[in-house]
Amino acid sequence: MEDLHSLRRSWWRVFWGLLILWPLLVSCSAFRITYSTADWILLWKLDSYFDLSAPQEEYLEQRIKLFHGWHRHQELPQYAEFLRQIDQSCEDGLSQAELESIFASVEHFRAHLAKQASPPGAIFLSTITPAQIRYLQDELEQEHRRLVSENGKKSEVRIEKRIASTLQPLTSWLGELSVDQETHIREWIKEVPDITDVWLAHRRSRQARLLELLNSSHDPVTLEQGLYDWLADSKSGATADYLVASRVWREWVEKVVLKIDQILTRDQRAHVSRKLQELIQDIEGLVGQDIKQQVWNLIEKPIGKA
Repeated sequence: MEDLHSLRRSWWRVFWGLLILWPLLVSCSAFRITYSTADWILLWKLDSYFDLSAPQEEYLEQRIKLFHGWHRHQELPQYAEFLRQIDQSCEDGLSQAELESIFASVEHFRAHLAKQASPPGAIFLSTITPAQIRYLQDELEQEHRRLVSENGKKSEVRIEKRIASTLQPLTSWLGELSVDQETHIREWIKEVPDITDVWLAHRRSRQARLLELLNSSHDPVTLEQGLYDWLADSKSGATADYLVASRVWREWVEKVVLKIDQILTRDQRAHVSRKLQELIQDIEGLVGQDIKQQVWNLIEKPIGKA
């Protein structure tokens, strides 16, 4: 499980990763522990960005707990079903259509989270001061410099990091790789285009759009729509260069995933299935945990609505 330093590296890795993608990247025990503390992590991260006042922290603590409870009871069952579908697809090999459906499902989950998070998020953003906006801007600038430093300037360094960060979860999910399998996978990963520079520029552009939104209005209605657009669509406002690069990158990633799927042994597919079933059981266990009754009052309507 990541330590606090690594959690600082990426806001999206904390927010979306914990709620959508981490079940596929970490061990079952790490997911249980981290998900159970996701509300604390999110509040801590917001404080690190905005230097929250006491009233703001009190409001966010309450709303994040409600959001966490809603997510536990409404979204986690859908994630469990999503993982069952992946398990079925992996049993006899993934198809291009099945892989594209997985990507589409993740985007759907993202948009649904944005819909729920935007109303209370807008109310909070309507209270921030010019000093807090400057504080956020400074934090984002420091984060950008850290990312540039961590990713390095040489493509060869980035590729080696990409290979290492890919092989670790792969071996966890597939079991031991043969020498030939690892050799093939290393070569395939090297073929995926390096779009780090384009991604960093796009990330900075998105941050500038958020800052522009915060500086332009304190109206919760305006902020809610702007925040939803910003959260739901990571490509909104992207340049043509980024759209082309991201599309090519995704096509290559899909090719690599399908190639890896084609060389899996029967034992490795069984290993994946066992891991998925363990994770589904953990998710269903989290759904069954008791939380405050007030959460149920929010299930049928977006958080933050009267």
